[in-house]
Amino acid sequence: MLSKARANAAERRRELDQLVSAEVGDPYTYASEAASLVVFGSLAREEWTASSDLDWTYLVDGQVNSDHLDIALKIQSVLENHKEFRSPGKTGIFGNLAFSHEIVHQIGGQADTNKNTTQRILLLLESCAIGPEVGAYDRVVTAVINRYLQEDTHLLTEDGKAYRVPRFLLNDIVRFWRTIAVDFASKQRDRGGKGWGLRNAKLRMSRKLIFASGLLLCFSCHLDPGLQATISTAKGVIKQNLVNHIREFVRQSPLEILGRSLPLYSVPEKTQTDFFSAYAQFLDLLDDETARKHLDSLRAEDSGNDSTFNHVKKISSVFQGCLDKIFFDNPKLGPLTRKYGCFNAANRLLYRSARPR
Repeated sequence: MLSKARANAAERRRELDQLVSAEVGDPYTYASEAASLVVFGSLAREEWTASSDLDWTYLVDGQVNSDHLDIALKIQSVLENHKEFRSPGKTGIFGNLAFSHEIVHQIGGQADTNKNTTQRILLLLESCAIGPEVGAYDRVVTAVINRYLQEDTHLLTEDGKAYRVPRFLLNDIVRFWRTIAVDFASKQRDRGGKGWGLRNAKLRMSRKLIFASGLLLCFSCHLDPGLQATISTAKGVIKQNLVNHIREFVRQSPLEILGRSLPLYSVPEKTQTDFFSAYAQFLDLLDDETARKHLDSLRAEDSGNDSTFNHVKKISSVFQGCLDKIFFDNPKLGPLTRKYGCFNAANRLLYRSARPR
């Protein structure tokens, strides 16, 4: 199922580019030096299944003009008329314009809304640009990475032999995960319980996968031997090498990050097999239209004896068990999880306190 979902995602990206290129025509060009069409969600994670939503934004990084809004509205109209691409959710995070200034400069503080935080973290951990012109997208991703590293005044360990875990970036990834978990309850209240089953399944699996990939991104800065070999005393080189490392790292999908990292850190083969098998079963479930519709209509009060949701719980239990072994039992990753988690001994709250019941 993993290879099928990946192939489906690649085909949908090509179709999306062809569709928007053909229908968002003169006098507009949707992909330009100043703006990029960026997709998120299952399409960016290369996990496209039946009935997947198309989460997108028109990202502007340059002089703003009225054409940008016109293009975004045109893209929205085109996609609404082609039902093979389902509209994004109604939260307002996707399906509209986004501007680089807010994403790069408003990190933390009252101006950093949930929408802004979500766009920024997902831009790093699960996004890709559509079309041949991706300059704006690449600039914004690189600028976000630079912004995080500017707040870490000491990038190297005291002995100067290794990079530290980038704490500002790590803290924001943790905050993003916690926000997702808290907003899950808030959104369910706002929606009167509608969609509980499907959103719960995603929180247990795909949302948690994003968080895990973000932790591995931050930990790789300290553990990657190739990166440590680039340490230099030359002015500016230390930070630039770290920027380059993170930029290349996030070109991978979350599943690719796990696939690369687990063997590198000598995670037992059985744990690796169980991890990817559980995730493949999750994608199989989402690809089953009947099961997906059932979960989308399932309310919390009806989930106790529901066979489909019990299957979700079984899959997610295996998945969580693998994460425990990866992040707490592994001799390389465990110490970093304890050191950089929430108040050391309470670090298991990163996974467990927000874990759906």
